[in-house]
Amino acid sequence: MGVPTDKTWLSELVVQLYVALQGITGYPAPAVLPEVRQLPREEIQRMVCVGPCQIRAFYHPDFGVVIDEAYNLKSNTYHQSILLHELVHHAQHVAGAYDHLASVCQARSASESEAYEAQNQFLSDQRASERIPTLRWASLCAQEGAPVDRPTRRPAGRITTE
Repeated sequence: MGVPTDKTWLSELVVQLYVALQGITGYPAPAVLPEVRQLPREEIQRMVCVGPCQIRAFYHPDFGVVIDEAYNLKSNTYHQSILLHELVHHAQHVAGAYDHLASVCQARSASESEAYEAQNQFLSDQRASERIPTLRWASLCAQEGAPVDRPTRRPAGRITTE
């Protein structure tokens, strides 16, 4: 279902956010941009969570970005930053940015850390007062027994651990 959107406008926004993403992360624009679908929050939660949860957007390599239809992507910078965050995950996937990391947890940690960092930089660049509080994702890997190294950036937006 989802909110009927002007696909041309939404496509133009995705291109604009990819330009910002390139400047922030160094990832090149992919040959194919992901599909972006706006759906009701409850539908998004059914797709991802076992029960009620706080998720309102996600990226999946098989079907692109899914984002809460309640978000005002046309004029709300904070909501646009959430879409940018998910587009960072698309860029990371296309670039294979975390394929070299030892565990799924390390890859997820690096991926989320970079996406939140890019989202906060975008908000700062847009002179928005909001910022996203970030978790120390790597600490979650310690619970799995994976080594906990601080991810560091390589050229072209890639992350590695030292």
